[in-house]
Amino acid sequence: MTRRVCVVKGDDASPEVVVPTVRVLEGMNLDLEFVWTETGDEADAKYGTNFPESARKMLDDSDCAIMGSTRDIRGVHGYLRWGKRCFANIRPTKYVPGLRSPLKNPEGIDFIILRENLEGLYPGWEGDIEQLAPLKLKNDMLGITLDTTMKGKFAVKVNTEAITKDICRVACELAMKRKARGGPGKVTVSSKYNLLTQSDELFRRIAEETVRQYPELTFSQLIIDNCAQQLVINPQQFDVLVMDNEHGDILGDEAASLIGGLGLTPNACVGNEFAYFGSVHGTAPDIAGQNIINPTAMLLAGAMLLEHLGYEKEAAQLEAAIYKVYQDGKYFTRDQGGSASTTEFCQAVKANL
Repeated sequence: MTRRVCVVKGDDASPEVVVPTVRVLEGMNLDLEFVWTETGDEADAKYGTNFPESARKMLDDSDCAIMGSTRDIRGVHGYLRWGKRCFANIRPTKYVPGLRSPLKNPEGIDFIILRENLEGLYPGWEGDIEQLAPLKLKNDMLGITLDTTMKGKFAVKVNTEAITKDICRVACELAMKRKARGGPGKVTVSSKYNLLTQSDELFRRIAEETVRQYPELTFSQLIIDNCAQQLVINPQQFDVLVMDNEHGDILGDEAASLIGGLGLTPNACVGNEFAYFGSVHGTAPDIAGQNIINPTAMLLAGAMLLEHLGYEKEAAQLEAAIYKVYQDGKYFTRDQGGSASTTEFCQAVKANL
């Protein structure tokens, strides 16, 4: 059965990595149909909105999507993430020879940061502090009541049991899958459970309870600030790390820096009924139109898309073709110390396939 993939090109330099990635996937001659939707500036000029109803319908009629970075969380990005309830943000970090890691000994780095994608501090439930006055909020740890007469802003952090259980289940499933391929079968939860003794402790507790249901796995926990340190000191100790939204966002970027930067790290956002795939970097407006943006992250996202759709062998072939470019050392883009164009890198991947 033909699977339908909706293509969202994204903004600024994003189409420069999305379009060649789709061409590589098309060239693999799989039973996939790629449909191209209009969003962003292109749609705004034509329809007066950056996310027209035609784009929404095309996404709804597709099995999954590949998405370039956008300038705004509203519009297509917000619809895919919150509208489609894609709660699991899977961010793999893997070192292979040739990557421009700042570490002396990066060999063996191969882990996933699994970020809860819908709750926590994002999107911002914010307002003026005085709005909290009717609640008479008391801090049991300090034994004081919140002073709502102060001028300032508040932000609410939300961790629900249901979505926390969902994200921890996905963490265990990922660890089991990786263990079947020779991984250690380890799930690490990290949050600020020592101070946020309700919201972050709930996240930690549910993670521990969920891992207990998988006797083949081992469990560990780290306070988030120690986790940030351990990622630098000994990143090889990790397998699957599960975190809430804002923590996974920050440490996911830290993890990318261990192997050479955001241009190398893909991500998948997965829900119970839909998934979309892309890079974790931004739209790179400063280099838009120059054909120099690193396409590695988007190409690796393409491999994640293939695996999601059941093409595991082909996903492994694509990943190997991408990493062979780094092992050969001829077509590094500028962020990796070379001078190759985006097009040249993608052509090298095609040749390796």
